[in-house]
Amino acid sequence: MATVNWMYNVSLIQFLGLFYDGILNSQKAQLVKDRVQNIIKAMTYKVYRYINRGLFEVDKNMFKLMMCLRILMNEHVLTSLDIGMFLKAGAAIDDRNKKFQWMEKKTWDNIVALSKHKFGPDQSMFYKGVVDCVSRSNPEWRAFYEADTPESDIVPDYEEKIHADQMGPFLHMCLIRCLREDRTVVASNRFIDSVLGNEFVAPVSDPISEIHESSDTNKPVLYLLSTGADPTSQIDEYSRKFKKYPTKKVSMGEEMEGPALERIKDGFKTGDWVVLNNCHLSLEFMAEMENILNPKDVEVHEEFRLWITCSPDKNFPLGLL
Repeated sequence: MATVNWMYNVSLIQFLGLFYDGILNSQKAQLVKDRVQNIIKAMTYKVYRYINRGLFEVDKNMFKLMMCLRILMNEHVLTSLDIGMFLKAGAAIDDRNKKFQWMEKKTWDNIVALSKHKFGPDQSMFYKGVVDCVSRSNPEWRAFYEADTPESDIVPDYEEKIHADQMGPFLHMCLIRCLREDRTVVASNRFIDSVLGNEFVAPVSDPISEIHESSDTNKPVLYLLSTGADPTSQIDEYSRKFKKYPTKKVSMGEEMEGPALERIKDGFKTGDWVVLNNCHLSLEFMAEMENILNPKDVEVHEEFRLWITCSPDKNFPLGLL
């Protein structure tokens, strides 16, 4: 995971590009406050799509959840203690007075922690009476606890209160996390949908056309390889549209830096597309790539593009990332 995290580095220049794009391409408005909201909305989605396409599938939901929670913290809806409650639940609780035989000890501790937590800047003890509620409406809560999809079922005793509260989506997600940890990911998607909108949870694809549009002569496209995935054929197929087929390919490894550099320099003149595969095998050459792609005395053809494939490596040069 540490290696993958390293490959996830981004720069201030990248962010500024998204920032200015959000300003230029967001919906116009007469009132300043409406214009600001349009910029924020456009920029949030732009950043999400940009980062999302560079993440492995296993990390995408976590990224969206982190972004959503950070937004609510900045808006002073949530506090860091609320997020701590969501993450740790009853991990610090060891209550030996478990009342309900049908409930696991871990779940009981989570419920006790939930009943003691003060939510939001107003320190609301929203779930203060949850233990008593479970006692009074035992059959309903047991059915909720044992349901196949509790995240979409009516919450006993609390359904109307949750919908009436500004923090409702977060409060609901916390309850599901405490009662049914196995449904937390599904509940988090509903939370993200409630706060940011369906476009943040709907399945997305990043066609190579959009990726190509964000590239430049000195801004290569980097594909992180995973088992069974090789984008080379996809790049080749797309290159036909621009009459760049076949692309100039080099499989990196020992003594392949020379041929790769030659292909790149030829591409500067002709505008050809160059594909360097398995670049984790030539990290020293990758460290020189920033300088190679920004020559001082050479005019680079505007149609030249460099495509890089590599496996995650903590020694991959940060500047190129």
